[in-house]
Amino acid sequence: MSRILPMLALAAMTLLPATARAETILGQRIFVEFAFDLSTSELAAAERYGATYFTKAKAAGRPLTARVARSDSTILISLESVAICERAKGCPLLVFRDITKKPVLERFAFQNLILDYREKGTFLILRVWNTTTECLVSNVLRAKCKDVSPK
Repeated sequence: MSRILPMLALAAMTLLPATARAETILGQRIFVEFAFDLSTSELAAAERYGATYFTKAKAAGRPLTARVARSDSTILISLESVAICERAKGCPLLVFRDITKKPVLERFAFQNLILDYREKGTFLILRVWNTTTECLVSNVLRAKCKDVSPK
């Protein structure tokens, strides 16, 4: 009995930090992983705000796959089809902070994205070939982007 109590206390302490964390720690960088299918509301938003891409893929007779990545209150939807993706620019990306409103960012990107949580807000870091762009996606109606490529 005396050995079980310390083991239970140790198990509880290891589980507690993972469940008690309420927000993302500042300074944390998260690699965005598009590994999930869209929920009904996410699919509706993708079809509404990415309608031109769905139409273009359908007109070309090519399937369109939509994948989602979620981190805190940031929702990223990647629309993938040979009819709409471009070799030099990537595939269409829709970034939402609130799925019921317009996306804060719409642009082409590859899936090597990083969310960087800083004191000023949440930044999405996009890398396309030799160009690196940082976009502030939190607390804004439209993302504020700037080129930070090494010169």
